[in-house]
Amino acid sequence: MPQTILNFNIESTNEKLTPRTGVAIFGEYLKGMNLEMLCNTNLPLAKHPNGYTPFEFIYPLILMLHSGGRVLDDIKEIRLDSALSTLLKMDNIPTASALTKYLHKHNSIGEDGIRKINQQLLKRFLKSIKSEKLILDIDATFIEAHKNTAKYSYKEAPGYMPMVGHINGGYVIFQTTLRDSALLHDVDFRDGNVAPASKNLEFIKQCQAQLPVGVKFDRFRADSASYQADIFNHCDRENILFTVTAKKNKKVFNSIKAIKDDDWKQFSKREKVAEFIHTMQDTNNAFRMIVIKKDITPILPTMHEYISDEVMMQYQNEIYYCIATNDNELSPKEIIKLHRQRGETSENRNRGKLVTKCHKENFVSKELKNGFNMSYLPTSNTQANAFYFAIGTLSYNLFLLFKQILDASFQKHTIKTIRYKLYNIAGKVVSHARKITLKVNEEFKELLKNIRYKAYEESLQ
Repeated sequence: MPQTILNFNIESTNEKLTPRTGVAIFGEYLKGMNLEMLCNTNLPLAKHPNGYTPFEFIYPLILMLHSGGRVLDDIKEIRLDSALSTLLKMDNIPTASALTKYLHKHNSIGEDGIRKINQQLLKRFLKSIKSEKLILDIDATFIEAHKNTAKYSYKEAPGYMPMVGHINGGYVIFQTTLRDSALLHDVDFRDGNVAPASKNLEFIKQCQAQLPVGVKFDRFRADSASYQADIFNHCDRENILFTVTAKKNKKVFNSIKAIKDDDWKQFSKREKVAEFIHTMQDTNNAFRMIVIKKDITPILPTMHEYISDEVMMQYQNEIYYCIATNDNELSPKEIIKLHRQRGETSENRNRGKLVTKCHKENFVSKELKNGFNMSYLPTSNTQANAFYFAIGTLSYNLFLLFKQILDASFQKHTIKTIRYKLYNIAGKVVSHARKITLKVNEEFKELLKNIRYKAYEESLQ
């Protein structure tokens, strides 16, 4: 008999066990949110009467992404979990190949359907934050993909450059992608070689179009890709306050050099702040330019003779960080703090990580790519990948809504932490006399019951 290190045996059992008890609780919440009706009314139905319904495709895929699945083949983990299937009454779970065919078949139509679902769920999110000012953040994020249809980006790698528009708390406003149209939409799945600054104003207008009648954005925040005169003019016309990371050209640097020493105010241990009034050639109105000067090792005076203009510009780039704004009420320090919260929520901000450069991705993009594994795209078909990315965005939005019914101690956690603390609780399913019982350790019993009660109350709204 083979020897082992510790003295225990391994045997099989026919009992229904699951390592995804928390996922079952989340799945119950989704049914209470009427996700089945939303999917089956907004996505194309199968022509064959015995075919899978749209919900039977989307529902297990969302559960897989919440469970940590990275590739479509990971759907087999959901298929093999008989305890989870029993709890959620999932009789038909498609295979990975069936999911791939579904993504290819419906691509842009399916993406449009997901956009409509997100738009209806948005009303729930807005209701939960009705006392807050509405802030729109937009961000282009790079997804490396070595597909034959992927284009090379400025990052010197092939892939896609999705544009994501999100509001307070990170909820992503989503709409279909029309890659060949003049209009770009709320999550636009662009090729990697498209510049991040391309058609940002059209994107902002589409984000505005997703809001219910009578609701408008109070603020707009973005990185330097949105440092554009037409965007500033649009915000002024719409009475939207903006804070945008500014591009630093010679005119801006000359204005910075003109700032007197006495005008620099201490902002943090290694930063000082000042401001001046600035304008661009095509802006209708002047705006404030908030300047942050970072304390870094200075260049020796005699070195200026040997340094090229390009190197000198790069050195100045490292010292100064600028924010353009039309907000004339907040102080420079308040503007900086507000702008640095752009897309930064949850554990990122708790650890003191602040956005100070435009090339750093915000929290929402990181959570989509790393938490929900949207850095992996399943096919070489761009439109099918866009549909898949849309489903990932829907999964992320549902996660934000789900966290609202969790205890306060859970609400700042990322999806990875929720998996560790909630989703991956082990359980046993017992079926007896047409009654199903889920058994868990005593320490988790009240936690799961409370979530179920709150999910029921939420379903009544």
